[in-house]
Amino acid sequence: MAKTNGKTPSLALRLIYAVALIFLCVGMCVLGSFRSAGASFELISDESASETPSVVFLLERPTIVNEKGEEEQIYARLHSVYVNIGAAYTAAGEAVTLKAEGMSSATGGTTSARRITYTFSNFASSDGKDASLASDILYNWVCMGTSKADASWNISTYDYIKLTAEGSNVRINEVVFVGERTASSTSSAERQGEFYVLPARVEAATPLAGESRSEAAERAAALVDAQHMPARDASRFNRFTPAEQVSLMTIAEMRAGGAYTEGNVYEGERVYGALGEDILALGTLIFGMSPFGLRFFPMLAAAGALLVGALFVRRLTKRDGAGLVFAVLFALASATLAFGGLGTPLMPAIFFFLLSLDMCHRFYANGMRGTGIAAALPLIVSGLAGAFAILIHGAFIVPVAGVAALFGLGIVRQLRARRYHLDAAIAAAEETERRGEDAAAARQAVASVAREYRTKTAVASVAFGCALVIGAVVFALLFALPMYYPYIKMFSDPAAPSMNIFTLAAKSFAGGFCGVNAASSASGAFSIFHVLSRGTGEAYSAVFGAFMNPVAILAALAGLAYLVFGAVRLVQAARGGRWGKEQRALLRRLAVPFAAGVLALITAAFAKEAVLFVLLAWVFSFALAAQTQELTAAEGRTGKTFRIVMWTGFGLLAALFALYFVFAAGLPLPSSLITALFG
Repeated sequence: MAKTNGKTPSLALRLIYAVALIFLCVGMCVLGSFRSAGASFELISDESASETPSVVFLLERPTIVNEKGEEEQIYARLHSVYVNIGAAYTAAGEAVTLKAEGMSSATGGTTSARRITYTFSNFASSDGKDASLASDILYNWVCMGTSKADASWNISTYDYIKLTAEGSNVRINEVVFVGERTASSTSSAERQGEFYVLPARVEAATPLAGESRSEAAERAAALVDAQHMPARDASRFNRFTPAEQVSLMTIAEMRAGGAYTEGNVYEGERVYGALGEDILALGTLIFGMSPFGLRFFPMLAAAGALLVGALFVRRLTKRDGAGLVFAVLFALASATLAFGGLGTPLMPAIFFFLLSLDMCHRFYANGMRGTGIAAALPLIVSGLAGAFAILIHGAFIVPVAGVAALFGLGIVRQLRARRYHLDAAIAAAEETERRGEDAAAARQAVASVAREYRTKTAVASVAFGCALVIGAVVFALLFALPMYYPYIKMFSDPAAPSMNIFTLAAKSFAGGFCGVNAASSASGAFSIFHVLSRGTGEAYSAVFGAFMNPVAILAALAGLAYLVFGAVRLVQAARGGRWGKEQRALLRRLAVPFAAGVLALITAAFAKEAVLFVLLAWVFSFALAAQTQELTAAEGRTGKTFRIVMWTGFGLLAALFALYFVFAAGLPLPSSLITALFG
């Protein structure tokens, strides 16, 4: 067991680590599937061309292992066409159509009798027009349609399928043809109607300028490089939210690099900064463009925020129990788990800010332990973490300014300590001279104290200032590099880019104030009682939402009540002339989370994706609520009452967390129940 200051960690501290680990494990278990749709292909739509650009697939009869253990080709007909779409390069709300048409040969003609069409838009239009169009479907499997149940769709009759796009160029991640088993001399009647993925290969593709047909077909093979039965369940396990779709579109353009098509309208992440997208892209690089890959680092950051926040409250209050209360509130608040499992940079931003605040508070509370780099390490971490928070969301510059103010107060405390120790050294030197002794050593001690604190102040200021300011500038440029091509496509003309890396970094920062995503929604930002996504099925539906646990809300209100109670105690102490160390400690315990929460709410009033800062305000209300734990230490009936209230509250908190878990994890429920609850 690790030791702290030579002592074994308390039970409460070990429970904090356990809560963080359990929260992480539960979150990882409900993140989603590891399956991704493979590489992507841009299907060109050019209605002015003499030959409509297309991709032609050749379908084959599926092979199975029969009861005798032998491979057998079964008879099947094309039942449905599934597609995983990455982007339609047009404005939100504009109609785009995909067509899948059956042909008897690779160059044969098509008829409406063997045609499946699917019309959709990237996202719903902001003005509410064309509400009938399918939207918010990117990176989720959708069924283009089903064929007629007749022999004209039998494989080997019309086994060529031509895919075309109308209205816009379309990035397609995967196409899967699902076949239905039919009767034959070798298949038993009881197995008719079973569904299989039909083996498909690209037979032909319209070449780009300067490209041969074989090269075009090889490039189009990405459409069938990850064939598996599509998952269309309503749960979040295999589905992405609209906000996640924006991140995936951005990452896809990162992977595409400098490739672009003239006339395309590129959408992507316009609110969160480059660092946030880099973090998400790293997850997809490790685990693929899958739900788990996109959400891995946000969930890791959520567990990190829980742990850092709990340790911050523990150090702020000097009570392990208060840190444990915060950890439990954070873990069981429901909304924190939901946002932790959301593949956006929201939780990484909160983690970096809490880390910055915690490290800076260490300096404020304890000052510099020495003059070396090791003593300045917390300030370096604080400055860099604050810079990273700003680089994820530009509006974090306001809360981080509060951290800088706390650093300034820490410098003031250190200067007061300097004055105290300097006065003591001067008094010792004067006493030495008064006794007629050699005062050289005493005067040298005075100079040593002055020099030590002068060095400490300089090192602290340089460490924090450089880490925050210079770190923000340098890393803004570094983190913008992987985002160079997506930003050029979104904000400039990729054929003749006029923006340098400095301008792109500035765009990334400004997004937190003025950026708007195609899938943005302002509803529910200040309540954290809103639906993040909704999957609808015939029998089962699922709602994935950030719903704050009502008991956690009551705990936050108790924290505000404790804030008022503490403020009254401080006023009474000041009037009674009893202001001392205990009162100063109480003031710090109340003022730091209160000021941080106020700054978060102020930022939420003007920042984009305001829900990020509202959640941050909830976190600091939990920090205040955790301090009510000290009331359980009161003697007599008061302490016993508070202990009963706290344990009862924990029980209700856990019970409602279990009830809300289906929404925090996006698990399927009967469609009738979802309709009754959400309409």
